[in-house]
Amino acid sequence: MDNYEFLRLVSKGTYGILQTMRNVNEGKTVAVKMIECMDEGMANRALREAMLLLDLHHPSICKYREMFVAWNKEEAAVSVCMVMDYAPVGDLALVIREKRLKSQKIREMIIKNFLGQMVDVLVYIHSKNMIHGNLKPTNILLMDDLSFAISDFTIPTFVKDEVKFKIRMKDREKTWMAPEVLISNVNTKSDIWSVGCILLEMLVCSKMSESEFQQLVGIARINSNNLTPFLEEFETKLKYTKNLCSLVQIMMEHNYMKRVSALEMVEMQYVRESLVICNSPLSGRKKSPTGVMKIPYGEDIDVLLAYMESEINAEEVQKAALKYIVYLLYDPEVHMASARIIPVLITLLNVHPKCLEIQAQVCQIFLKFAIKATELSVEDSILYSEPVVNVVLSLMESQRKSLELQMLICKLLMVLSGSESTGKLIGRAKGVQSILITLRMYIDSSHICIPCCGAIWSLVTNKMNARTAQMEGALETVWQVLVNHLQNGDVVETACLALWTLSLEETLSDAQFEDITLLLIAAFELHKRKENSVRNICLCLSSLIRLSELVAFRILVPDMQYDGLKVLVQSYYFHQNDSEVVQTICMVFQDMAQYEDVLPCLLSENIDKLLNEIKIKFASNEVSGIH
Repeated sequence: MDNYEFLRLVSKGTYGILQTMRNVNEGKTVAVKMIECMDEGMANRALREAMLLLDLHHPSICKYREMFVAWNKEEAAVSVCMVMDYAPVGDLALVIREKRLKSQKIREMIIKNFLGQMVDVLVYIHSKNMIHGNLKPTNILLMDDLSFAISDFTIPTFVKDEVKFKIRMKDREKTWMAPEVLISNVNTKSDIWSVGCILLEMLVCSKMSESEFQQLVGIARINSNNLTPFLEEFETKLKYTKNLCSLVQIMMEHNYMKRVSALEMVEMQYVRESLVICNSPLSGRKKSPTGVMKIPYGEDIDVLLAYMESEINAEEVQKAALKYIVYLLYDPEVHMASARIIPVLITLLNVHPKCLEIQAQVCQIFLKFAIKATELSVEDSILYSEPVVNVVLSLMESQRKSLELQMLICKLLMVLSGSESTGKLIGRAKGVQSILITLRMYIDSSHICIPCCGAIWSLVTNKMNARTAQMEGALETVWQVLVNHLQNGDVVETACLALWTLSLEETLSDAQFEDITLLLIAAFELHKRKENSVRNICLCLSSLIRLSELVAFRILVPDMQYDGLKVLVQSYYFHQNDSEVVQTICMVFQDMAQYEDVLPCLLSENIDKLLNEIKIKFASNEVSGIH
C-alpha cells in the first residue's frame, strides 16, 4: 500500500471496501478493493486466486493492475488488495436509479447493446474456467465511449467461507444472485441468472420501485414461470419485444442445470443481433476499424459532424457516431443543432443504402427530433422538408422486410403528418399508398398498426390525401385492423380515429355501415373503462350516425352479444367526472336524436333525463351545448 495515497471511500459491500487511491509514482487514480481475511493462510490462498485476474484482457472487463497482501498492525488484520482501473463516469445502478426516479423506460436498443457486451464477456471468462459470481448494476461500470465494463470479480476462497459470506452479505446484495449462489453453489450459469436479473430490472425500473423489483425476483427464484404475466405486461404496456422478454425468462431459469449457457445464447437470433450492435467478434463480423477509436467523444457536435463527413464511407465509424448522437439527444441543446445534423444524416442514408443498422439509427434520431419539435410546437424547416420526406419514404419502400425499421418509419411519419404542410408533401410523394402497403404487410403487428393508423388519421384531413386513401381502399384496411386487434385498447384508439376521418370521405353501403357499427359497439364494450378509447369510438360513431340513420338504429337494437345503448350509458357513469369524455358521449346521443324515428326510442329509455342530469352537472363547463 506504500505506493498509494487515499482519496475517498467509494463503497463498502459484501466482499470488502472499495476505495479510490492515487498511484504516487504514476499520478493515476485507481480503485483498490480491500478484503479482510481471517488469517494469513487464507490471504495467501485468496491472493493466488486473485492473481489470475491479471491475465484477463477484454474491453468489457475493468483492467486489474496488481494484487498484494496488506497487514494492518494496529488492528492485527490482513487484507488482500486488488488494484484496478477507476471509471469515474458511474455505473449501471446510477442509470437505473435515475430512470426509476423519472419513471422513464430504458430504450430497448440500449438494453440490446448491454446484452451483447455481457454475453461477449461471459463467453470470454467462462472459456477460461472463471466465474464472476457477483454481477449486479453497481459492478457494471459505464465507460467514456458509452460501453460497459464489469468489475469486482469474486474470489473463490471468500465464497467458500460460507459462514463469513452469509454474515457479510446483505439482503439487498442477494437480489441479483442466482438461487444456487445463496447456498454457496457458484457456477458459470450463475452469471447468466445475474445478467438476466439485471435485464429484468432495466425492463421494469420505470414502473417498479426497488422493493417491488426485489419481490418480483423473489417469486422468480421459486419458479421462473412466475415471471410470465409480468413480462407479458411489460411487453404490452412498455412496448418491449417478445423476444427480449422471453430471453429474460430463459436466463432466469430456477434450475441451473436447465439454464442456458453463454455459448448457447450466442446461437439465439436476438442475442446475435445484440452482438452485432455492440460490434462483438462473436457476431461473425469484422472488428471495428481504427477510425472508430478516433471519434471525438465529448467534443462539440460540429466537430463530430465534421469527422463523420470525413469518414462518410466507413460503415462502422458511422454506426458508432450515430450511437453517440442518440446518447447526446438527452441534452436539449443538441436538438438546437438539428439543422446541421439532419443534412449529414440524409447523406448517410444515401451512401449506405444496404446497412439496416445505420438506417434504423438515423430514423430513430429523426423521430427524436420530430417528437421534440412537436412538444415545442415548432415545425423544423429541415426535418419537415421534402428531402427528409423523400428519403424516408424511399427507405420505407426499399426495406419492406425489416419490421423494426418499418416500425420506426411509421412512427416518424405519424409525427410528421401532424404538420399540414408536411402532410401534403407525404401525399405528393405517394406516402399514403406506402403506409397502406406496410400496414397490410404487418397487419398482425400492433407496433405497426398504431403508428400507421395514426398517420392515416392525420393525412386524410387533407382532401387530396383523402381521395387517395379512398381509391386505395384505406377504410377496408383500417376496418380489418380493428377486427384483428379488437382486444388491444391502444390499437382501437388509433384505428377509430382513422375510421372517423375516412368515413367522412367514403360513400358506404348499408352493409358496411352495419358491419362497422357492430364492430365499434364490440370495441366499446371491451374498452368502456378507457377514456381515450371511449372518446375516439364516440367520435367515430357520431360521424357515422350523421351519414346514416341505420347506425343510430343499430346502436338502439341490441344483438346477441352487445347492447350499444347500454354501453353508452355505462360509459357515462364510468367517466362522469371527465368532461371531455362526457361531451363525446353526448354528441352520440344528440346525433341520434336528430332522426324523428329514433327520438321516441331514446325517450323511452329515459335518455332525456340522463342528458338533463349531465347538463346540470356540467352547467359551468358548457359540455356539448346540451339541449
